[in-house]
Amino acid sequence: MCKLSLCLLVAIFGFLIAGSLAGVNRDSYVHRDIIVVKDVRDFAAKHPGLKLQRMDRQPVSARAAAAQSVRYTLGARITDDRLVAQNADVFNYASSNDVSLQVTYPETGTGAIVTYVEIVCTQDNNEGNAFVIAGGIGQRFISILIEAKQTNSFAYQALYYGVD
Repeated sequence: MCKLSLCLLVAIFGFLIAGSLAGVNRDSYVHRDIIVVKDVRDFAAKHPGLKLQRMDRQPVSARAAAAQSVRYTLGARITDDRLVAQNADVFNYASSNDVSLQVTYPETGTGAIVTYVEIVCTQDNNEGNAFVIAGGIGQRFISILIEAKQTNSFAYQALYYGVD
């Protein structure tokens, strides 16, 4: 099993634990034990309610010559939906790393009903995935795990569309 799959499962497990900590201020530091999952099938069998939904993936032309971009999408734009949130970040590493990042809408409170999500990742190669790990289209919450393999730089922009 590759390191990236292990990171995915650790992030999912961490999210499940975080969701059970009702009333905890998410801005404060919370210590959580990390559990390394060696077998994805075994982990899924022990958590029958866990559903991973892979987002659609399309390569896109990148701005920088050495970088590549990948677009992940979920859902569809509909009449009267609007951009309800966006977030972005850039990460640079001294050596190639497998990157695993969780993005969530809304970060706090109750959001609009999600209709469409688009995430564009720019990295050294186009290897990676994005999975919905909680919530989803038609709900007021969505949490997505983004993975990139062996990259020295990683940037993403996430756009969330929804209706009230």
